[in-house]
Amino acid sequence: MYNYTIDHTLVYDGEIVEPVTVEEAKLYCRVTNDVEDGLFEDLITQSREAIEKATGLSLVPKIAIVWFSNLAGMYQFQFGPVQEITEILDAEGNEIAPAHYRIIGGQYPMIQRPFWTDLKATYSCGFPEGTLPKELKIAMLDQINYGYENRGMDVDDMGVCEKTWRVCQRWTRTSPIL
Repeated sequence: MYNYTIDHTLVYDGEIVEPVTVEEAKLYCRVTNDVEDGLFEDLITQSREAIEKATGLSLVPKIAIVWFSNLAGMYQFQFGPVQEITEILDAEGNEIAPAHYRIIGGQYPMIQRPFWTDLKATYSCGFPEGTLPKELKIAMLDQINYGYENRGMDVDDMGVCEKTWRVCQRWTRTSPIL
């Protein structure tokens, strides 16, 4: 028996407030004009999404809806940090009362039981506005600068700068490389 994710959906929890402003990104890239503000807005979003994908974190608040099987117990919720688990449903769509499941952990919890298949969890995740750790914010700024400096170039890499990638490896919970 084993655990696995069947499917997931992420929905933004309200209006998206990016952790980096256009002004901060331009200052970091040493750009003083307003001509490319639209480009910087896109680079900010792209860099956040790249870091989220590489780490499994949500850098902005989101609602996660995850369908999963917990046959072996200790299924780890894949998007963190988890703020609040709203509901857990069984295969028939019936809500499982908190007394009938056990969550272990804080920001990155696991569901120990029930040992069932076809469960659905809804939870809020992400760093609340203004609380993103500095290392991740600087990684975003590094990635924005990389995207700005290499726009239009055919670079032979993953599209993530090496410095940002190292930070992502420190923050991922699946296969960290220190």
